[in-house]
Amino acid sequence: MKKNKTMKKIYTIVVILAIIAGVLELANLHLAGKIASNSIEVKKIQQEIALLQENNEVLNSHVLSLASLDTVASRAAQLGFVDNQSYIFLNSPVEVALH
Repeated sequence: MKKNKTMKKIYTIVVILAIIAGVLELANLHLAGKIASNSIEVKKIQQEIALLQENNEVLNSHVLSLASLDTVASRAAQLGFVDNQSYIFLNSPVEVALH
């Protein structure tokens, strides 16, 4: 009789441990699937980042070329602005500045 009760306890413990192991295995499978899914999303985001960085470099290059002195000067000439060749220098103090 004692042997029978001990066997039932052992059997119950084994069943409980088997259930716990099964639940843990299911959780492991679920988490592995989520990790794989997240990994795919991370790779997509990294590709988007690389593309955006490349586009940013192209745009920066374009901005620098538009802001170059030659481009600005030629655009100013197209708009009718001219280079002022006569300069005025004030070598002596102006009367107003003395007051």
